Amino acid sequence: MNLCIRICTAVLFLLVCVSVFCVFSADASAQGKKAKNVIVFIGDGMGFNSDLAGTYYRYGEAGKQSYHKFPVHLGCMTFCQAAKGAAIPADVKGYDPAVFWESIAGGNAKTDFTRTTDSAAAATTLFSGQKTLSGRIGTLPDDSSVKLISEYAAELGKKTGTVTTVQASHATPAGFIAHQKTRGDMDEIFIQMSAKNSILSVVFGGGNPIFHEGKPFTIKEGEKEDARKKRFMAVGGEKTWSELETGKYNGFTVIQKKEDFAALAAGKKPLPKKVIGIPYSNESVPPVDGDLKDVPETAEILKTKYPRVELNQLPTLTEMTLAALNVITSENDKGFVLMVEGGAIDWENHKQDIMKSCWEHTGFSKTIDAVLDYLKKNNMMNETLIIVTADHETGQLWGPNSFTDNNNNGVFDEKEDTFNRLNPIVNKGRGKFPEVQYASKGHSNALVPLWATGPGSELFLKHIKGNDKKAAEFWKFSGDYVDNTDVFYVIKEALGMK
Repeated sequence: MNLCIRICTAVLFLLVCVSVFCVFSADASAQGKKAKNVIVFIGDGMGFNSDLAGTYYRYGEAGKQSYHKFPVHLGCMTFCQAAKGAAIPADVKGYDPAVFWESIAGGNAKTDFTRTTDSAAAATTLFSGQKTLSGRIGTLPDDSSVKLISEYAAELGKKTGTVTTVQASHATPAGFIAHQKTRGDMDEIFIQMSAKNSILSVVFGGGNPIFHEGKPFTIKEGEKEDARKKRFMAVGGEKTWSELETGKYNGFTVIQKKEDFAALAAGKKPLPKKVIGIPYSNESVPPVDGDLKDVPETAEILKTKYPRVELNQLPTLTEMTLAALNVITSENDKGFVLMVEGGAIDWENHKQDIMKSCWEHTGFSKTIDAVLDYLKKNNMMNETLIIVTADHETGQLWGPNSFTDNNNNGVFDEKEDTFNRLNPIVNKGRGKFPEVQYASKGHSNALVPLWATGPGSELFLKHIKGNDKKAAEFWKFSGDYVDNTDVFYVIKEALGMK
């Protein structure tokens, strides 16, 4: 009997050990491996509170997004270089927690060498590992071009692509691939992105000069030359657009219709080898899936906020991204690097519109969910490094009564307004918009969130630059933070490049 008990106990112990091993090996199976693929999701202008606001709206509680469960959760510094020829010394704090939390004014603290970034400088830094000046696309303060992660990936034979809800040649997708001294040269940037020798396999985003929010433009007679030029700028100019409209351009298939994006998202064959997709929207592609299906009133509110949008004429960011994945993985055994941007989270925070910001965030987070499902279905999770972060924070979004707006202009002014304290945003429940107070209509120097999973994600833990105890308290994470330069170095190392 005793022998029998000992044998049963030993078997039970062995089964427990095997079970524990399986759980831990599943979690750690990607660690130490090279990444075959990389997907970088950028919520433009999405600070910690912006992400939290969108999460409250979608789920009614914090920590419920799929990416909130990623094993790596850090803060990330975003500051850029202040002036040409003034490189940032190693001992300069571009972000100082003590200064940041002292007052709302700390959100735009600067030094002799650092400033609050814009999207161009931030994207260039994320994808090159080098700080630069605001407005720069793939170029450094000395005007030289810097090698981008997309170019390193192409050298490994990997396919690359960009997907965004704003113009295809806007600052963030541009910073992934292009080299231009000024982000405003969108026509030149698009021409680089879509050139015959472009390393991109996918270019998706807005900028359609003929349609706006799903409807044809009503062009006024005698349209001024500057206005006409601006209308075509995001797609390389009027001549380039006339060539794009043929459906073929420099080896790319060109699509515009929602059903064409949907067909690619469904994997309908034959898949093009390279594709440019410019939906029926001139500036940004509105978050037509920002409502919650089980909260009917959210769809009605969305319609009132987007009264001119033809919802059935526009693809979602999810459709565009799944379409991009099907194209970029087709006939490809070398892997890929893909950038996906929820670009108008930033735009709505500039406008201090918490409703539209939450809808933009919901479309963005739904896309991440769909991509994770796609990767699991295709057995690609353990070979794909996934990073979710932001280029910078926009709007200095806090909770109510963080400051008394004495002149009622929606912007904190140290000389005129009264700082109270930095309050947390207030959750009003699922399908409701949280109570917030914007303190700015611009960018800030705040930490932004960073989540990562997959092979190489653990490398971020080698790059920690500091700890922000107040941030840890506010947003329920370790408080450890890295710099946006580290994103490039982690991706590069994860791909097996030193």
